[in-house]
Amino acid sequence: VVIPSSVTNNGTTYSVTSIGGLAFYECSSLTSVTIPNSVTSIGGGAFAYCSGLTSITIPNSVTSIGEWAFAACSGLTSITIPNSVISIGADAFYECSGLISVTIPNSVTSIGEGAFLECSGLTSVTIGNSVTSIGEGAFAYCSGLISVTIPNSVTSIGDYAFYLCRGLTSVTIPNSVTSIADYAFWGCSGLTSVTIPNSVTSIGEGAFQDCSSLTSVTIPNSVTSIGEWAFSYCISLTSVTIPNSVTSIGGGVFEGCSGLTSITIPNSVTSIGEWAFWGCSGLTSIVSNAVVPPAIGIEVFPYPNTCNVTVPCGSLEAYIASLWNGYFPSRIEEDCSSALQEVVENTKEVVVYPNPTRGKVVFDKAVERVEVIDLVGKTIQTYENASEINIGALPAGVYHLRMSLEDQTITRMVIKE
Repeated sequence: VVIPSSVTNNGTTYSVTSIGGLAFYECSSLTSVTIPNSVTSIGGGAFAYCSGLTSITIPNSVTSIGEWAFAACSGLTSITIPNSVISIGADAFYECSGLISVTIPNSVTSIGEGAFLECSGLTSVTIGNSVTSIGEGAFAYCSGLISVTIPNSVTSIGDYAFYLCRGLTSVTIPNSVTSIADYAFWGCSGLTSVTIPNSVTSIGEGAFQDCSSLTSVTIPNSVTSIGEWAFSYCISLTSVTIPNSVTSIGGGVFEGCSGLTSITIPNSVTSIGEWAFWGCSGLTSIVSNAVVPPAIGIEVFPYPNTCNVTVPCGSLEAYIASLWNGYFPSRIEEDCSSALQEVVENTKEVVVYPNPTRGKVVFDKAVERVEVIDLVGKTIQTYENASEINIGALPAGVYHLRMSLEDQTITRMVIKE
C-alpha cells in the first residue's frame, strides 16, 4: 500500500494528515506500507494484526503513534521511530514478537502502558533522554530482552514495567527515579545485579520478587519504605543492607530467600511484618541494632532455627520479654563491647539529665518527638517539640526514650527511681 500525500474529491484536494483508527486492521496479507510526509498521526489500531507486515518507515512528520497502532504485527522485525514522535500510545507494539531491537528517539517524552508488551523477540532497547515515564507493563513479558538503558530523564517506572523479562541480566536505575513501582522487575530471573540510586524513596510491592539470580542488593539511605514481598524468593541473595531510613520491614519482604545467611536490622526499625524472613533457611545470625525490640507478628522468622541474635547493650531483658524470645529461645545475647563509645558519641547529639531521675527529664536541645517506651516495647507516653518531660507518674524501673531529631532517630535509656 502506498498512501498518497493528498486526495482529490469533486474537484477539491485534501492533504492526508492522519491514518485513522483501525484503518488497516487485520489486513493480514499486507506486506509493506509507504506513509507520506504529510501524515502527523497514526491512529489507534491502524495496523493492528497485520501479521504479514515485515517493515515500515514512519516519516519525520509523525508526532504520535496511537494505542494498538501496530499491535500483533508479528512479522515486523524492525521499525524506525523518527525524532518527530513525542508519544507512543498504550500497547502500540503489543505482541510484535519478531521485533529484535528498538531505539526510542530523544523527542519521545512518554512510553505508554504495555507499549512493547509481549515483544518476546526484543533483545535490546535504547530509550531517549527526553522520556520521563515508562508506563505500566511497557516491556512486560519481553523474555528475550538482555539490556536496557534507562536515561536520567526518567522519573517514574510503572507497575509491571519489566515484569517477567527473564533475559535481563543487569539494570541501572538513574538518579532521577524516585520510586520503583509494584512488580516492576518481578520474575526477572536472569537479573544478577541492580543499582538503586539515592533518589529512590520507596520500593514497591513485589518489585524484585522471584529475581532468583540476584546475589546482592544495597538499599540506599533515601529509602523509607519497602513494600511487601519486594525481594521474596530471591534465592541467590546472600547479603542485603537495610538503611537507617527504613522504619518498618513489610510482610514477606525477604520470604524464601534461602541463600541469605545474615541480616542487620537498623535502630530505626520499629516493626517487622509477618513472613518477612520466613523460609530464610540459611540464616545463621541476626544483628538487631534496635534498642527497643521491633514489634513482630507470627511466622516472621523460620522456626525451628539455630540462628543467634545479637542485640544492643541494655536491651537483652526487653528482647527476652518480647515475642523475639519465642523464635530464638536462649539464643539472644547483648553486645556491650562498644557501649561506652556509643554513650560518648550519643552525648554529642542529645544530653539527657538527670539520669536516674524521680520524674523530670531535661534535654540540652529541643526534640521534635519523644516516645517513652517500656521494656516490652510498648509506647506509654508521647511528647512533641519538647525540651523536657516528666515521667514522675510511671512506676520505678528502666525505660527507653526514642527521640526524633533532624531526620534521625536517637534512643536513650533512662532510670526512674
